[in-house]
Amino acid sequence: MPGFPDLTAYRRPCTARVMFVLAALSLILAAATERAAAQIETKWSTLSEVELLEVEEDGNMRSIPRFPETIRALDGKQVYMSGYMIPLGFAEEQDNFLLSAWPGDGCYFHMPGGPESIVEIRAAEMFDFSYDTIAMTGTLELVEDDPFGLIYRMVDARPADGD
Repeated sequence: MPGFPDLTAYRRPCTARVMFVLAALSLILAAATERAAAQIETKWSTLSEVELLEVEEDGNMRSIPRFPETIRALDGKQVYMSGYMIPLGFAEEQDNFLLSAWPGDGCYFHMPGGPESIVEIRAAEMFDFSYDTIAMTGTLELVEDDPFGLIYRMVDARPADGD
């Protein structure tokens, strides 16, 4: 058309660039989907299905967990959980803390809920303390003989994408 520049020379490089960007985006999406599929979203309601048997040992009462198959199936699996951070120390950064189903006052002496609503987090790296809800991914371990009564632990834990 008269008065308009010839754009045909730009069509191929532009198409190649668009195709490259689309290919890169599809690889990123595939990797994110694969990573998300490898993680099992674990709900607090599932963990609360544990049965806690109260027994007396050396004059002290102790809870012994009996995990149903729905929970045993999660042992050693990559899981995704969200909850509230309860620090086990006074530092601003933590690599070992508790994840609770319920917001607390930030003090491990006043934990809300029972052992079924707490997961010990052993993080792969230091993690900034937060009063906000956090989401973590890691390997869930079922703990049957913790002297402090913890029955769930997440090891090699990291903040979930987006946190």
